[in-house]
Amino acid sequence: MPVPTSSSDRELDPQPDPQPDAPPVAQRRVTVARLIAVAAGVLGLLLCLLTPLLPVKQSTAGLDWPQAGPGATSVDITASLVTQSPATLTVTVPCRVLTDLAQKGGVALSTLPIGTSQARELGLSVSVGAPGPAQSVTVASRNTVLASAPIDRLRGCTQLQVWSNPAEVGARFEGTGVAGTTSTDNRPVMGGVFTDLTPAQIAAGGPGLRAHAEIDTRFELSPSPIKTAAIALGLLSVLASLVALWLLDRTYGYHRRAPGRSWAQVLRPKPVDAAVVGGLVLWTFLGGGSSDDGYILSMGKVASEAGYTPNYYRFFGAPEAPFDWYYSFLAQWGSISANALWMRIPALVAGIVVWLLLSRVLLPRLGPGIRRYPVAVWTAGAMLLAFWFPMNSGLRSEPIIVLGTMITWAAVERAVATRRALPAAVAALAAGMTLGLAPQGVVAFALLLASSAAVIRVLVARRTEAGIAALVLPILAAGAVIVPIAFRDQSLASVAEAIRIRLEVGPAAPWTQEYLRFFFLTVETTDGSLVRRVPVYLFIMCLFVALFVMLRSKRIPRIDPSPVWRLVGAVFIGAALLSLTPTKWTIHFGVYAGLAAALAAVTTVAVVEAARTSVRNFTFFLCGMLFALAAAFAGFNLWPWPYAWGVPWFDRQPEVAGITFSTVFRDLAFVAGALAAWQHFRMDFRRRGEGGLADGALVNADDAELATHTQAEQDDAHRARRRLQLASLPLVVVLGLLVLGEGAIFAKATVSNPATYTVAKGNLDTLRGDSCGMAEKVLVETDPSDDLLQSADGRPAAQALTGTASHGFLPDGLPDELKPLAISSAPGQINMASPITQPFTSTAATAGTGGGRGPRTVNGSTAALPFGLDPARTPVVGSYGQNTVPAELFSDWYSLPPRSADRPLVAFAASGAIASVGPTGKKEYGQPVTLEWAERRADGSLGAQGVLDPIDPGPNKPWRNLRVPMDAIPPSANVIRIHVRDPNLGEQQWVGVTPPRAPRLRTLQDVVGTQDPVLLDLLVGQQFPCQRPMAIRNGTYEVPKWRILPTRKDALSTSSTWQAREAGGLLTVPDTLLKTTTLPTFMTGDLTRDWGELQRYEPIAGDAPQAALTVGTQTRSGWWREGPIRALTNQTVRN
Repeated sequence: MPVPTSSSDRELDPQPDPQPDAPPVAQRRVTVARLIAVAAGVLGLLLCLLTPLLPVKQSTAGLDWPQAGPGATSVDITASLVTQSPATLTVTVPCRVLTDLAQKGGVALSTLPIGTSQARELGLSVSVGAPGPAQSVTVASRNTVLASAPIDRLRGCTQLQVWSNPAEVGARFEGTGVAGTTSTDNRPVMGGVFTDLTPAQIAAGGPGLRAHAEIDTRFELSPSPIKTAAIALGLLSVLASLVALWLLDRTYGYHRRAPGRSWAQVLRPKPVDAAVVGGLVLWTFLGGGSSDDGYILSMGKVASEAGYTPNYYRFFGAPEAPFDWYYSFLAQWGSISANALWMRIPALVAGIVVWLLLSRVLLPRLGPGIRRYPVAVWTAGAMLLAFWFPMNSGLRSEPIIVLGTMITWAAVERAVATRRALPAAVAALAAGMTLGLAPQGVVAFALLLASSAAVIRVLVARRTEAGIAALVLPILAAGAVIVPIAFRDQSLASVAEAIRIRLEVGPAAPWTQEYLRFFFLTVETTDGSLVRRVPVYLFIMCLFVALFVMLRSKRIPRIDPSPVWRLVGAVFIGAALLSLTPTKWTIHFGVYAGLAAALAAVTTVAVVEAARTSVRNFTFFLCGMLFALAAAFAGFNLWPWPYAWGVPWFDRQPEVAGITFSTVFRDLAFVAGALAAWQHFRMDFRRRGEGGLADGALVNADDAELATHTQAEQDDAHRARRRLQLASLPLVVVLGLLVLGEGAIFAKATVSNPATYTVAKGNLDTLRGDSCGMAEKVLVETDPSDDLLQSADGRPAAQALTGTASHGFLPDGLPDELKPLAISSAPGQINMASPITQPFTSTAATAGTGGGRGPRTVNGSTAALPFGLDPARTPVVGSYGQNTVPAELFSDWYSLPPRSADRPLVAFAASGAIASVGPTGKKEYGQPVTLEWAERRADGSLGAQGVLDPIDPGPNKPWRNLRVPMDAIPPSANVIRIHVRDPNLGEQQWVGVTPPRAPRLRTLQDVVGTQDPVLLDLLVGQQFPCQRPMAIRNGTYEVPKWRILPTRKDALSTSSTWQAREAGGLLTVPDTLLKTTTLPTFMTGDLTRDWGELQRYEPIAGDAPQAALTVGTQTRSGWWREGPIRALTNQTVRN
């Protein structure tokens, strides 16, 4: 957009006439510098732009089967591919092998474990039907039959060939004429090779029985020697051109400065510095981060073995390139230590540098009004913190984007003010590097566009000195430096494929739906939290206040218009460019933090200056601000998992004594609006000069005080000054209270329950040497069956559970499906992959808790038991189906073990509709379940007795562990029993229970350790820094032994959708290869907390080892592409 000119675009420092010192010497210097600038600039620019096309080295991997050695009992192998389907797959099976298998039928070969639904729906299989008249051999891929031949037609068959490649999937029975093909959409998922053939049958098949898969490793690239040399030469050429540009600036005298403040004066700390920097430091310890922290940390942990920085959780392992240089830095940073405190240091440093640039360079550049009104600087600091706390804390790239944007702006202003070309090149370099951080880095490029007119004027004015090419080419080359950095280990084709996959899989929205970003700010999710709404709404208000005043009055008094126009232009151009980004998460607003802080300072000055002549204008501003706050405080105080623990108002609008803040702000806004209207209509009737803020009166508090002669006039001047000071306060007070409030609620959450875990306590533990985070606070029961209590009367477990006085509770009194009440999440939640404009709803239960049928239990039940309970030792009863008479259960009295630190509670698995009161006081309707305790004497009689309501973590219907702290049971008690009353005859009102346990608990850190591969869900990685994420090696996933999940709602809405197999996510491995058991877990110090889950994995094919791969390298051109990865649009994700 055009930028108005003003005196502010002239030099900050008086410059001499730009003449060389000694014409012959200076001329030679100019000639050499010009030639270097042009030649090095052209060479650097070309080499940088050619980098994506230069050759790369690809790490290749192939799988050959069979691999079993002598004496093997199984020939199955496991190899779960990151891209799910191999690049190419060829299978050859001699027909005599199929004829031998026809004697009893079976599967000759499958790419997924035999007998699972996934093998039919996703895999490729060669199967022989059961003996009979219709027996046939069928080759199928993803439930699509490729070819099928009756068994009697195999007499003339020599071999069966099956293939899958980027062109087709097909099969052919050679010698029979039976063949078939299908589209590449039916390429199979490969988790290994599995067969019903015995090792002897495999050996009899000879070399004709084989399978070979080329694993798709197209992203595992490294630069070739040619590319490495080109990158090095290109960067050196750019550096040489910048040195030449510096020499040209110096030769023509643009380096000389007038006397100014020393560095000591510039860097001298002020109270506002202490407030802002202190706030950033304290927030690093106390405050929340982003929901992507674990995501980014896990990407960095697996990058070294993967050979590149993969997206890891989604998109078939596509690289983060071309937006990965910061994440690659974090991967190296995290190799020193992965704990949260260490990982947040780069964002902290970025915040401090951003503030120094704002307060020392950019705010003074905006004009003398910033210095005249110190409160403007405080407002800028408060706005920066208001943005930083909820949107720029953590490992995401937004804080670095803000830093890059501020460097770009400072360099542009320096170039315009001093007429030097080198700062313009620095601005181009910073903008390019910022754009290479993430798509939302376009805001820095927007600053370049908004400032282009002013910079071009500088370059055109200097064209006669050394030529326009010597000035422009180094700037272009500096801007192109990001290209070799972004493509340092990837090619143009690999990055194009990664982008295609992202857009194909989604979520992605076109630029026409940019309004969704603002809509998502209004819904009740973490992305629409009030702590995000307040700074964004006030930023928008400041933007339009500054724009209105600039358009109406051409300038703001005591503010230089040119930098402000560049600032406003950058915001609008940035918003236009940001609409082109495919995702519309509200956290992207964080990139505006620096610009918003500067606009807040400008708005403060504008409001004060407007209040000099019109109190009505100030009242209108106050009315608008109050309306913005009313809309913002209509949201909930939501933070990502687990930062919200202990934070108030996470489930409602902020309120005191039943009165919401939103209502108060709304009513005050109406009052202010009515007052502003009254002032507007009163303007024509009010006499000039009445009061210091009379509309239309000239009120300059400083000048008025000097011009007065009477005491009354002096009093009026003092009142005017106080009123002007008052006019400058609303914005800084609101922002300051918001920032202080956020800090206060996190501090309160830290100290309110010292026994349990919060992120702040985890950070403090890190300083004390305990750096494993939540893993040290989650307690795990590894074998619940060993912890079952025994009947005090010595009765068998099957009889003890129902006691002698129960009725209506039967072994099979449980339904086949235990479906919980639906959970829902509003649209717009980051990393939730349901349709972008629709809410997410799910009724899924966690693994092993949703009922079903299983092995017969010790009391004859066929109900599937949860939590790894052993059916041979664990009875279960329920009241389901007893709808004619009330049911009641009195179990036997069970003996309590001696009290010990490793057995801090009593628990029992229960299902159904159970009455309870949640941690927030919300009541769940159901039937009463209690735990009764008693003191049993030696003669068997009972002494003191009591009743306890167990803690029910929910949700109703599925299995969960009801628990009672051992401390709540009196020390004299030595027996307990379960009492359940089910008087409700409704079909959905029933209860199921298993016997009580006294769990022996160990920390998750002790159970899982640091070496076992773990599937860390994307939300949890930062809180479990000592656990090792399952690796990616040679295009295959390491098979995990454990999975750590967040809360059920987050696991269903985020983990199960974003990590879904259909989207190329990590859940491919457990979906296709593993059986899952959810282990009982409890949070230290807070048994009511739903912290998440720990799941244990076991292979479906337990005797299938990890496949041995044949690895190598290939040199590929920058545009080489081996067909597209199978990634389909609009995949249906299971809820």
